[in-house]
Amino acid sequence: MINSIKIFLLLLFLSILYIGCKDNREKYWENGNLQSELQYKDNKLNGLATWYYENGNKEQEVYYTNNVIVGSLLRWYQNGNYESKSFYKNGRLEGQALMFDENGHLLSEENYVNDTLDGKFIQWYSSGQMKINGHYERGNYNGRWLYYNLVGDIIGTGNYVKGTGIQKAWYPNGNIMREINYVNNLKHGTEKLFNIDGKLEETLYYKEGKLID
Repeated sequence: MINSIKIFLLLLFLSILYIGCKDNREKYWENGNLQSELQYKDNKLNGLATWYYENGNKEQEVYYTNNVIVGSLLRWYQNGNYESKSFYKNGRLEGQALMFDENGHLLSEENYVNDTLDGKFIQWYSSGQMKINGHYERGNYNGRWLYYNLVGDIIGTGNYVKGTGIQKAWYPNGNIMREINYVNNLKHGTEKLFNIDGKLEETLYYKEGKLID
């Protein structure tokens, strides 16, 4: 009986100690609506953290472990539609990340491995028409990239091997508009600009992304 009481008191003490270490902090807008709801433990963000707009709709929701983001990070526009969805592993972006416009249309899909772009990369116009379709490998442009106008015509291409390659764009009449050389994802070498008739008008020179006078 005495041992049972001791165990009970010990568990009670540990529970009180645990609760004492946790700290839920809330802030409010002047209109009385909740502004933020944060969970702390040992003075570090631990648990679900939520921020709100003044109208009461959620702005951002994320989970922390010792000040480090883990799991899904969700953001909303003030009208309640999603702004972005992403996932974190030990504070680093991992997997698919999505962006939306205020009307709920999907604008982009990015893929990450250990906080670095890796995999499929797509952007859309608000109409739903694809804008850019490409691929990253360990943060570098890789493979064939396609660029579209609002009606779905291909207006540019890029062909890369680990960030090095050539990007081209065309006028609506099919003539080339410009041709750019890339190294390590940066303009490097020549950028040739053509007029609508396809005649070379200007050649610019770049070094590691910087224009050379």
